[in-house]
Amino acid sequence: MSTWSGNKLKVQIFGNSHAPKMGVNLINFPHEEIDFNQLNCFLNRRKPTYSPTFDGKNPFTTRVEKDKLNILSGISDNTICQDEVSVTIDNLNVRKTDYDNLYAKPRPSHADYACYLKDGRLDFSGGGEFSGRMTAPFCVAGGIAKQFLNRRGVSVNAYVYKVGKVCGLSYKSCDTSKLNRQQIFPSLSNGENMLKAIMDAKNDGDSIGGVIECVIEGFPGGIGGELFDGLEGKLANIIYSIPGVKGVEFGLGFGFADTLGSKANDQIKNVNGKIVTVKNDSGGINGGISNGMQITLSVAFRPTPSIGKPQNTVDLLTGENVQIQISGRHDACFVPRAVPVVESAVCIALLDSVL
Repeated sequence: MSTWSGNKLKVQIFGNSHAPKMGVNLINFPHEEIDFNQLNCFLNRRKPTYSPTFDGKNPFTTRVEKDKLNILSGISDNTICQDEVSVTIDNLNVRKTDYDNLYAKPRPSHADYACYLKDGRLDFSGGGEFSGRMTAPFCVAGGIAKQFLNRRGVSVNAYVYKVGKVCGLSYKSCDTSKLNRQQIFPSLSNGENMLKAIMDAKNDGDSIGGVIECVIEGFPGGIGGELFDGLEGKLANIIYSIPGVKGVEFGLGFGFADTLGSKANDQIKNVNGKIVTVKNDSGGINGGISNGMQITLSVAFRPTPSIGKPQNTVDLLTGENVQIQISGRHDACFVPRAVPVVESAVCIALLDSVL
């Protein structure tokens, strides 16, 4: 079981990708009503068989899961009624035989070899507890947190900004507050060319990475703290728990490194009695504390490590250098499906911060 602990909330995710079930415990969530139709729509955005990103089409993987929720405890009449809620999801489409030829042969850039160093594990069937499949219970927690934030006037919307070298709209290059939400939320811009980049990688037995951006509106200023209590650190901590994440930046992010202070600083003005910044390169956070502007962040995902091309590894039983070729049902790009997962991570951290 893996546990994320905030100041008030706890989220515990248990099980693994090839277990009969996986699930999530929600601890100290508000005793409020859950709209399960809305929650199921949110979970559908993560499913391999559906992607609003590409008009409902997702040809990136062939694994099919219904992700039906089983409420074990803590919810009555669609309302949280206890301090601990437990929910499970069945794994119904497992094919462990896809990995029979990989026993003791760690897949490059997977957690396989690191797990072997930690606990001597040699059975590398799927990703186990490190699999992207574990983002299903993650999204249960995040989808509920998203509803509770919406009631408090906070909206969290992520979108695909980049796949490989193909870019779409970005908060760094346009004022997202003036865009029609359907231009970027929940679908993406330049989607046709992004889809082509993914399919080209898939057809070549390869995979491709990308970038998801997220814009938070309505979050109050003055929340967070200095040093270890900073809001950026809290958000980054939970975002890095998402499988495949290799970079997080806020606002202009790494763009600050080659920018002068006179250009980078967000100058302040009074507009009809409201204090705002002229631009928002800081991403709505200064000194670890929200400043009342949009919170903007960017998340980089590595290419899926499981690819069809031959790769070099070591047989840990014999010590021999060997070559493997990974079969099975793997996303050529998990970025489109990760959009609601990023929203989930952000929503959990922000809900904990406002409670």
